[in-house]
Amino acid sequence: MEYTRQIIFAFLFTIALEACSSMQKIESVSTIQELTVGKHSAAVFIVMYDKEVGKEAILKGIKRSKATIVYDYKNINAMAIKKPDGTTLKESMTYFQGIKGVLSVEYDHIVPLIMPIEPKQEIQ
Repeated sequence: MEYTRQIIFAFLFTIALEACSSMQKIESVSTIQELTVGKHSAAVFIVMYDKEVGKEAILKGIKRSKATIVYDYKNINAMAIKKPDGTTLKESMTYFQGIKGVLSVEYDHIVPLIMPIEPKQEIQ
């Protein structure tokens, strides 16, 4: 059941990101591609936060840990954060899980939105 929820969350999160027209791109695509390992980024993770609590504590955590903001998704109350040099991705994710107002910390998954389509061959 938990696995199914994660799949659904990843799918909905991907759709929301594509629909987001207000996001600002801070890193180039080539930089993110260089950081890619397997199916998630090697240095970037997503932090979802409670809108009622706000993101001030997360911003302080970013400053304290010397991490950087990659994206600030205003319409879904989330941030993509690049881990600081000298720490592992897991260490950074664990650190942010302990910050007030954080609902979840997830890997920044790389999901192809469109699979290559081969032309349909008609049989006559």
